[in-house]
Amino acid sequence: MINMEDITLIGKVTGSTPNMVELEYPSVSGINSVRLARTMVARFERLGNDRVAVLVRPDDSERGQQLYQNLIEFSPLHITEEQITVVDAFENNEPIPAGLVMNVEEEAPIWNTPAATPTVTVADDSGQVVVMPDGPFDNMLFSGGRLKKDSINWDFDPVRKPVFVMHSEGEQGSTVARANDETGEPVAYAIFNPLYASEKRPAGAYLGTFSSSYYPMAYRTGFGPALEMAAEKGWPAQVIAWNEGKAAALFVDATSSVDWEGAGSHLGQNWKRRGFKNVGDYRVGFVIYNSLDGSSAYKVQAVAERLLCTNGQVLGDSATVINQKHTVGSLGSFDFEELAEKIMAVLETAAREIIVAESMKDIQINRDVFEKLMTICERKKLITKPTLKRDDDGNVTSIQRGHMWRVMGQGWLNHSEDWVNINNEDRHSLYHVYNILTGAITHKPVWTNGKETLEGSKLNFKTMTDRLQTVHKVLGDITKKSINGKPVEEQLEKIPMFSEILY
Repeated sequence: MINMEDITLIGKVTGSTPNMVELEYPSVSGINSVRLARTMVARFERLGNDRVAVLVRPDDSERGQQLYQNLIEFSPLHITEEQITVVDAFENNEPIPAGLVMNVEEEAPIWNTPAATPTVTVADDSGQVVVMPDGPFDNMLFSGGRLKKDSINWDFDPVRKPVFVMHSEGEQGSTVARANDETGEPVAYAIFNPLYASEKRPAGAYLGTFSSSYYPMAYRTGFGPALEMAAEKGWPAQVIAWNEGKAAALFVDATSSVDWEGAGSHLGQNWKRRGFKNVGDYRVGFVIYNSLDGSSAYKVQAVAERLLCTNGQVLGDSATVINQKHTVGSLGSFDFEELAEKIMAVLETAAREIIVAESMKDIQINRDVFEKLMTICERKKLITKPTLKRDDDGNVTSIQRGHMWRVMGQGWLNHSEDWVNINNEDRHSLYHVYNILTGAITHKPVWTNGKETLEGSKLNFKTMTDRLQTVHKVLGDITKKSINGKPVEEQLEKIPMFSEILY
């Protein structure tokens, strides 16, 4: 039996599950990554500069002994005054001095080297899925053709270079000049991911070109505080990056902290007897989006997954509590340490919006209303009209394409499809339509009539969540008005049926 002692680690959280914390820390042999069972974490403290301090107390199980041997082989490197102060406080069971700030520039080795970056792999070239175990929302995220999305090391420092252009051509060859404004300062910068540096692209993968006011924030800066919060609270957390680092998202399952009773009471008297009956029906949390190509602001949204069918839900505009532009004056001055308060507000909103979704069960609709909802979906670009072929007399001879339109019809006729999967009593309700749409967007089910097969386009993570948000806003607004006394038929009185605009 190994005589094991407590070990203090100072590093960065790279992942979290209810039972595990994934941590990277500088060791005497370089950067080491470990997965710590929560039963072996005796103390957990957040530090400055996106760091945490963890007191590891391995048990005498086989797993504990293996962990201890790993930590001895890769002994933590504590060399700065601040690090030594933290270790002393942990060893003596004392509080860490208030205001302690760890200076990253004094530490060795440097964290942002490629060797130090955690890898989150979605799938290899053969299509074999290799994802962090117990990742939240996996079924929702990796269905619908998203299994083969390229994955990368997400924790890198973007490189910002001024743009140069061809200036003149002469006998001695061409010259280049920096693109400047009237004061001689650079007017445009190109952003690169240095992890992809090669002989053919020495600066790395090109991510985009922006004005001098653009702030290329590293994903660690935006995700780090939330990852630490997840580790502290036992929330599963997972980072996904794609397109060589152009975009990334952090998904966190915070179901264990949702106050369902409080959410119901906040909706008012009209909602008293409505909505949600079984807490175990949903996985609830939030997603933080960020990009380095200009495709997305830094955004925090409430997200949910209905477990019975693994349909995703992004819970409306009201559940987007942060939407910061990538400018020095906006995102560059954002206080990420206050993120926790905003995240808890997201969870409150999420619970209320799920009750709104569940209340759709009380709103029965007929086929005409369903077709009007199809028309709204077409206007919101959730579905596209199929292509009609006609003969010389104007008669329709064939209908081509129109995957989402066909799938909606399929889901309306068969509520037991695995991507819809609602109870008989909820059939032909607004809730039925809600699950048709969220299921079709999340899973992209194949449609066939035996002769023709349509698979639909594969959606990336951001497009999927944007469309899920649109669905919730449209049907959620209709639900709220209906609960407050305005029938659905009256709300949609001026909307034509889809068959009218199609033919």
